[in-house]
Amino acid sequence: MRNEIKMLAFAMMATLFSSCLTEDNVALDPEKSVNVVEFKNPSAFVSPYGSKYALYNNAFDLAPEANYPVTVSYSGAHVAPQDITVTLGVDTSAVRQYNEEQKAKFDVITADLYHFPATVVIKKGQRTAEVLIKLKTEKFDFVKNYVLPIQIKSVSVGEVSGNFGTILLAVKAKNIYDATYAASGYVYHPTLPRAVNKNKPVVTVSPTTVKVELGDLGGSGYFADLTVNPTTNKVTITPSAGAAGAPYTQFDTALPDPYLPAWANASKANNTYDPATKTFYLRYGYMGANGWRVAEEILARK
Repeated sequence: MRNEIKMLAFAMMATLFSSCLTEDNVALDPEKSVNVVEFKNPSAFVSPYGSKYALYNNAFDLAPEANYPVTVSYSGAHVAPQDITVTLGVDTSAVRQYNEEQKAKFDVITADLYHFPATVVIKKGQRTAEVLIKLKTEKFDFVKNYVLPIQIKSVSVGEVSGNFGTILLAVKAKNIYDATYAASGYVYHPTLPRAVNKNKPVVTVSPTTVKVELGDLGGSGYFADLTVNPTTNKVTITPSAGAAGAPYTQFDTALPDPYLPAWANASKANNTYDPATKTFYLRYGYMGANGWRVAEEILARK
């Protein structure tokens, strides 16, 4: 009887081992894998690890229409066995989920600000198809943090990816001054005067206003808004929302403090923008406990 039990046990183990090998062979053999339909990454995603949805950032010039191409992929070992019709839509609940999960404050972009086709076809023998999203960036509200939660609603062949069947596209409009600039100049400080020599992002606030680090104090929360008059190219400098050290003062000519060094009363920087060279010439500062802190900077677009 014991021999019969042992033989039965061996037979069961052999069957189980054979089954495991078969499953492993399926997992390791690309020809036996199952393709999924998904969005390819339009850029490096900025969502943190573990987020349910992938979030991507992109900025576009102000225009009646700006193009945002996104790729739909038949991902896996095989090409499309036949034409695959991919039905597209939006999933606003994905933005709510992301905001709750990440304690973020993104706004679902309204339907009047974008357009994309209802369907796209991955042709037989191909792996991808392009979806061209049209963004009406001229109508963007600069206060909003727009996100387009684009979704693959269904496919005529295959399966929709569980990870990249819905992605979040954070879209912003940028004005003509928005770019990275090489900053050079000097910060006069009563106790710590120093040169400025660094790259600075200059970021859109409105169609004619950008936000920039004040001197080299961005790590301490000092940021200024530069508003350009497109007719005269004069620049008005004000503290950015929530900036430290407010109020700021711009100095277009002579400075009020007789203790400032000679360079601070020079005339090379008088708060203007040169559209030909895409360069800002700035002189601004704020009053501290023991005198003026003044920055004189040239921001040259890179």
